[in-house]
Amino acid sequence: MIQAERAWNVQPYPCIAKLLFLHFDLSKSPIFDRIVSMLDTDSLLLDLGCALGQDIRRLVYDGAPAESIVGMDIHQEFIDVGYELFRDRHNLKARFIVGDFFKSCPGLEDLAGSIRVINSGYFMHLFTWEGQVDVAKRMISLMARREGDIITGVNFGNQTSGFWEKHLAVTGPMFLHDSASLSAIWRQIGQETQTHWRVWSSVEEDKEFRKLDAGGFRLRWFVELEHCVPANPCEYTMDKMSQKPDILQEHYGDRLMSDAHDDEV
Repeated sequence: MIQAERAWNVQPYPCIAKLLFLHFDLSKSPIFDRIVSMLDTDSLLLDLGCALGQDIRRLVYDGAPAESIVGMDIHQEFIDVGYELFRDRHNLKARFIVGDFFKSCPGLEDLAGSIRVINSGYFMHLFTWEGQVDVAKRMISLMARREGDIITGVNFGNQTSGFWEKHLAVTGPMFLHDSASLSAIWRQIGQETQTHWRVWSSVEEDKEFRKLDAGGFRLRWFVELEHCVPANPCEYTMDKMSQKPDILQEHYGDRLMSDAHDDEV
């Protein structure tokens, strides 16, 4: 497939080599239909790290208003390849933002307070534990912060959670989750942002993931905001990021502390 080769040349992610952009992963989430029904002019969805924008096209196909969907990626080339693959450059009404998610971006900041759903796809798992906390804080800072707000994603998970020693050069260090560690990190995120999230996850066996690591699997997940207090608790400030609370030691003991030490080295 010509488009896959072009996308691989932009950034050689394994998900591109395995043609995962043809899986329309968001549509496999148990809350997909609910997400479609949530979107309107005042309730937006941000597709973070949208790459070719396949989930955007599936949302529109299933009835979501394209005007309520915004894709974001750091590579314009991915977005262009998506237009060519789906042949809709002149009729897709969804918006795209090109930029660094961790930096101030006018097109993105203008959406703050209107985003009800963030699809993080295969984005969040690219980072260390601390990096994933930072991603979550940034996401929360952009959301409407209303009960029922949703963040969804898919991770390369592992039966033994921790820092992946076999990480790929293109990604750098990655913290791989199982269901328990995913719940733990969202408890930490909730504590640091004064929010409370209901966490759902599902382990899906896949031989392609086991090729990367014998203990690997697909970890599909979403979190739903149950409450957020006080009125503006989710401010994204660099000086409050990446603080390790006692919850890490509580759930993972010496193993996780050892992993953290290795990461610092």
